[in-house]
Amino acid sequence: MLSRTGPDPQTRILDAAENAIAEFGFAGASLRHIVLEARVNLATVYYYFGSKRGLLEAVLKRRLGPLRQAHLSLLREHEAAANHQPLPVEKVLEAMLLPPLQLMAAPWSKHQAVTRLIGRIVAEPNARTQEILRSQRASVRAAFLKALQRSLPKAELPALVWRLEFVWGALAFILCNPRRIEEETQGACNPAAADELLAEMIHFFAPGFHALAGSKRKS
Repeated sequence: MLSRTGPDPQTRILDAAENAIAEFGFAGASLRHIVLEARVNLATVYYYFGSKRGLLEAVLKRRLGPLRQAHLSLLREHEAAANHQPLPVEKVLEAMLLPPLQLMAAPWSKHQAVTRLIGRIVAEPNARTQEILRSQRASVRAAFLKALQRSLPKAELPALVWRLEFVWGALAFILCNPRRIEEETQGACNPAAADELLAEMIHFFAPGFHALAGSKRKS
């Protein structure tokens, strides 16, 4: 008999789906495996989520939703402090980087679910998975692109977008491989040191954005 104080069926399904997707990817995560681990039947999955796609969307929303909110809240906070004038590039980068880096600084037991999921989803070649991921991240990516366009009004869009992709890519790598980074650097680089890592990333990326502040580049 299931404990009345245990997770409800919807939470059990989300937990099981998250584990399966992190382990096997979206295509390899079978609903049969998920329902067995969640101790429910297939009809219950369809009742709550409608489809396998709906289930993946719910898994990503549960894990990435709080991070998305933290991103947007910090960006709005910086904009309010600047009286809604264009932000320095460094402040935009801080709003991009600090929320996920603070997540990395949390105990492993608290962030491992998010980092495992991000690692699998980012590397997942499945087109449907990438489409869902883009829809989940669209508002954050658009907000930071807009902020940087205000900060660097003379920047050509392709060059600005490339630099943004470099930042997102580095951030994803750090989130997905924190222990590997520490091992490869023999302890010289500690991803859990959020303030130090934030300063290093801003120091590295900010000059690349500042290079776009002048006139258009010559081809």
